[in-house]
Amino acid sequence: MNFFEALNKRRSVRKFTNAEVPEAVMKKCLKASLLAPNSSNLQPWEFYWIRNNEKKGEVIRACFSQNAAKTAKEIVIAVSRIDTWKRNRNFIIEEYKKQKKFIPIIDKYYNKLIPFVYYHDRFGIAGIVKRIIFIFINIFGYFKVVPRGPIYKHELFETVTKTTALACQNFMMALVSEGFDSCPMEGFDEKKIKKILKLNWACHVVMIFGIGKADEKGIYGERYRINEDLVIKEVK
Repeated sequence: MNFFEALNKRRSVRKFTNAEVPEAVMKKCLKASLLAPNSSNLQPWEFYWIRNNEKKGEVIRACFSQNAAKTAKEIVIAVSRIDTWKRNRNFIIEEYKKQKKFIPIIDKYYNKLIPFVYYHDRFGIAGIVKRIIFIFINIFGYFKVVPRGPIYKHELFETVTKTTALACQNFMMALVSEGFDSCPMEGFDEKKIKKILKLNWACHVVMIFGIGKADEKGIYGERYRINEDLVIKEVK
């Protein structure tokens, strides 16, 4: 199966059969998700594979007991985080040093710019301080190209969530290539999911996957898309 065949085969499956998903397949596909491109290589994601039946029941109820969760053989929860940047940054720096490529521009980027952008506190005080700093930066923006964010915590969440969504697409495509199906769900009670997983304020539940083999009634209709001319724009 080539890429475009897999792309066309991937559908959001709402009902699954009783066929099991091999553990080796799950591990292979989860690892594939981590190969996704991401901002500054900080990899601000976590994937929670729910293997405990009691926890799985709680997650299903938090997904409003919809079929895509209730009939899934496996459930994975994708989470983005804004509090793992320091740990991941340190790992990246060590890798650069091992390769003897830790040049001054990389040092400044990871030890000065990244802490400024990624540091936030629970109460949003850091965002207010950054807003004041960016007022002066924006003055220079009248004369040159300047960075204009992210400033506030919610803007940083947007950044890490976009990155995590790329990893989610990798995960779904990997499952298709292994002959399995999925349904990315956004219909869930995030507060309850965070409580089940014991996640803190710096986490955002991006989506929840139901995974398995598609039932013959698992796809609710034919795929259709709006006219490509409405969404693909050529800038000349």
